[in-house]
Amino acid sequence: MKTPDANSSVDLLGQLTQLPIIRDLLPKPGTGNGRTGCDRVIQIGDSTSVGVDDAARVPTPGDRLTAQYQRVGARTVTLDALGGRSIVERVNGEPNAADATAAHLAKGERGCWVIAMGVNDAANIAVGSRVNADQRIDRIMTQLRGQPVLWPTVSTTPAASNKAYNAAAMRGFNDALRRATSRYPNLAVYDWAAHANANLFSDGIHYTAAGTAQRNARFADALATAYPNPSPTTPRMNWIA
Repeated sequence: MKTPDANSSVDLLGQLTQLPIIRDLLPKPGTGNGRTGCDRVIQIGDSTSVGVDDAARVPTPGDRLTAQYQRVGARTVTLDALGGRSIVERVNGEPNAADATAAHLAKGERGCWVIAMGVNDAANIAVGSRVNADQRIDRIMTQLRGQPVLWPTVSTTPAASNKAYNAAAMRGFNDALRRATSRYPNLAVYDWAAHANANLFSDGIHYTAAGTAQRNARFADALATAYPNPSPTTPRMNWIA
């Protein structure tokens, strides 16, 4: 009899968690005490994170990213986001996500990391990149060993004009995130894609003001669910539905 390898076990877990009766039993954002032990939060993101703290994009102050992380207990919030950013490729010579992470670490910054990345990576893989999703995730996670990480899954809709940003590409990246939880005990994945309804998007990739507000709130709740302890190191669970 062939013994299942680690990836097979993770894939089986992924299939099981799609069953409604199992999914309903999984931890959901807000099911803890609603407070995080993360004093400092550093969010690394792409264009979907650009402006999530700005009045022009999120009119209500309490809906903005910093306010939402502060709502669950964070005191310091750093947002580092650039349009077109991926983990590997560089747009016009600007720092990719791996560069950005390294730069924050080089400045001595430590805390809880929210890696809101993967949309452009999935599209780049779809058009032929030789760096696969597992390798891309490793480029971030190997830098953050021993530090708490929350990584939301990625989502788009058929309205996206660039067909590289298709559902199958996003699922492939999300499957890699699920596999990564078996390699990195400090990684929690929040299944944002399960909640990213089409009406939250403005163009199939980016979000409306209401969509951005909901995304900010759900990210904060997921952080509190994953890392509720006073001094978080490893997440309370690795997959948050």
